[in-house]
Amino acid sequence: MDCLVAQFYLSRSVGFHLVQSYLPTMLIVVISWVSFWMDVDSVPGRTTLGVTTLLAVGSQSSGIQSGLPQVSYVKAIDVWMGTCTAFVFCALLEFTVVNYMWRKLRPDILRNILTEPVNGGTAGPKPYDENLPSSPVIPVSVVKKILQQECAYSTSAETNTVLARKIDEYSRLLFPLAFIAFNALYWPYYLQN
Repeated sequence: MDCLVAQFYLSRSVGFHLVQSYLPTMLIVVISWVSFWMDVDSVPGRTTLGVTTLLAVGSQSSGIQSGLPQVSYVKAIDVWMGTCTAFVFCALLEFTVVNYMWRKLRPDILRNILTEPVNGGTAGPKPYDENLPSSPVIPVSVVKKILQQECAYSTSAETNTVLARKIDEYSRLLFPLAFIAFNALYWPYYLQN
């Protein structure tokens, strides 16, 4: 008995998804890295950039998902969007860490010292107290203590500001390298399958 066999070879065109899905999210991730070059003190600018890029990638993800059928397994676009969202979120998280390091250890040393008991007696004069004479007398021991804490504070504050700037400098290199490494794994794996 003779039979006819036909084989169909199908290939999916990825050009549409490259232009509509992959390229915009890639650009959003790259834009989120601009905050690493912004000054640590520009909190409103860096916060706005981080939140805006996070919302943009979330909006892009939901737009893509609405045009795809619901399936029970993880699709290639799900991996892509999840990773891009993680990169943008980590950039925002990096700013939070840098901002914390930048502002760390800024106590009001003078207030703390002047409100402590002096020579076993009552608390010393408080700043901005209306009942104080115009020039209160501060014991030498208190002045020495202020100077010692001021030196310790300035050293630790300098260390923290240097560390905050270093984190930004390392992030300028590490984030792009990590994203390139992800792309180097993602594209060969999903284009072969």
